[in-house]
Amino acid sequence: MYRRAAAALATVATVATAGALALGVAGTAEAAPGPGFYARSHHSSYADCQATGQAGYRIWGPIFLCEPLSSTRQDVIVLWVRY
Repeated sequence: MYRRAAAALATVATVATAGALALGVAGTAEAAPGPGFYARSHHSSYADCQATGQAGYRIWGPIFLCEPLSSTRQDVIVLWVRY
């Protein structure tokens, strides 16, 4: 059941990221933290991102990152997770 939920969430995150790229929201390489991490969601504040990361502990575990979308878009915080 957890694998199915994780796969569904990964699919949603991939579609959301692809949609954002198509709209030109996140087009810089500086936004990606490294291999194995996937953009899960975006938030308007760092505190909201941290709360979502901690709430999803059972899905992606204790390893997650909250970073600004890019150097020019500091107002959008992206939650990066490892599945």
